Amino acid sequence: MQYKNKKIEQSLTEMGFEEFTEIQTQTIPLIEAGKDIIGHSQTGTGKTAAFTLPMLERLDYNNSNIQAIIICPTRELAVQVKGEIDHIGKYLPNLKTVALYGGEIITKQIRSLKFKPQVVVGTPGRIIDHINRKLVRLENIDYLVLDEADEMLKMGFKEELETILDASNPNRQTVMFSATMPQAIVNITKKYMKEPELVSVVTGEETNKDITQYYYTIHEKNKVEGVARLLQVYNPKLTLIFCNTKRKVDDVTRELTKKGYNVNKIHGDLQQTTRMHVLDSFHEGVLDILVATDVAARGLDIKNVEAVINFDVPEKAEYYVHRIGRTGRIGNKGHSFTLVSKRELRRFDDVIAFAKSNIKKRNIPTPEKVIEVRKEQQIQEIEDIIENINISLHLDTADTLLQRNDPIHVVSALLHKMEKKDDSEIVAGDINEDFTKKQEKERRPSQEGKSRYHLNVGRDDGLSARELASVIMKSTGLKNSHISDISISNKSSFFSTDIQMFERVMRGMKNVTLSGKKTSIQMADNKPINKPRRNQNEFVSRKKYKRSR
Repeated sequence: MQYKNKKIEQSLTEMGFEEFTEIQTQTIPLIEAGKDIIGHSQTGTGKTAAFTLPMLERLDYNNSNIQAIIICPTRELAVQVKGEIDHIGKYLPNLKTVALYGGEIITKQIRSLKFKPQVVVGTPGRIIDHINRKLVRLENIDYLVLDEADEMLKMGFKEELETILDASNPNRQTVMFSATMPQAIVNITKKYMKEPELVSVVTGEETNKDITQYYYTIHEKNKVEGVARLLQVYNPKLTLIFCNTKRKVDDVTRELTKKGYNVNKIHGDLQQTTRMHVLDSFHEGVLDILVATDVAARGLDIKNVEAVINFDVPEKAEYYVHRIGRTGRIGNKGHSFTLVSKRELRRFDDVIAFAKSNIKKRNIPTPEKVIEVRKEQQIQEIEDIIENINISLHLDTADTLLQRNDPIHVVSALLHKMEKKDDSEIVAGDINEDFTKKQEKERRPSQEGKSRYHLNVGRDDGLSARELASVIMKSTGLKNSHISDISISNKSSFFSTDIQMFERVMRGMKNVTLSGKKTSIQMADNKPINKPRRNQNEFVSRKKYKRSR
């Protein structure tokens, strides 16, 4: 491949580049000219090289400041993007890059930042962590990239993205790549980009093939909860869920019904007339979700299926291709989600080898992320109704309600009425599993039914167990007996409550100030809680706290 910078040309040749893709041909000259760009393109079209090549040309390698930042939705993509930048810049001797993402020890990243990288690649949450530590400064950057912007918004990172964009040099060049163009993307372009030029290379043929494929590693017992969280975040109009057995179809349908979903099933034990009625209801949009076996769903050709969920990894690898082919049809985009338990890992490896497609690993959203995304969805749904539907018939009723009640209470009651009635067992916390690690020890019996919380304030901030317990009780209305296993480390603090108090704690402890520091609360890993040692101040149990009183 011919390229003006011979050092970059050498690495491109070694990487097997022969010619530029369409997205690269159209965007590189515009980016080189300093324009803000919106790249509307699918995964696998060469987006990383499209924004990397102009970036590497303009970096000042004698400048020790951060000059470029690339924001990605996941740690996997951040690592992948950094790796490609390093490969393309292999023969640029002074190029320094760093990837910042959750799940890695933060001290390792702090050490990397001390080497003064010109390029930072990272996920929104971890980038903000380093901004707050004043280790990442963006006021002088020249170049900002939002990679897979639509995915970041779907995952609930809107607030984090805005925080990063607000902290960045207003005179920077901004480049965004997104596979879809929802209204939320348009809003960001209007607020944070300067007369951006749209480059779209999504042809009809590509769109027909546009099925974004994700998989999740999760315990079998948590799969229904995983499906529910994915449905809440992605909010597809029509969803097909595939199970390997008729019994599993029955079980999944029953559990999703308990969670308030409009769902039905088809499998071989049902009468043909019943199956046809269910299929017609799904085809017409009367049903939102259809749970099926491979045999029962064979030959289905239903338009507008937005998501296919593999509740079980299929018994035969070729079934996977047939399943996900039910979405992304006739010019529509689609998603496929595959839930993989530990015993299904080997079978899923067969699927990957057979499908020869890019199936990305993702994490099931946490309850906090689901709540955040659901709030945005509710606001959007109500605003759409106000803008597009004739609501004049309800004006008299609305006026009566507002005269009799506080407007905030009226809206809150209506939002409550919109929520699904969930009669299923509550599952809190992070339900993702890493089966590459050793199986974690069984929880102690005393921890069953507990929620464990993490706060970003600790002993270094002057926090004590007594102060933490006092603030929890004041903010949530809980009694001291409701709070257990308080522990304080240098940078963090932890405590537990019964699982039924989860929402009350998350709501009450949001943005609380502890020891003069504004805190954030999230679910902690449900690991066994260690008893404190006499020569160690790392943990302070509630019993010890009681004695100190």
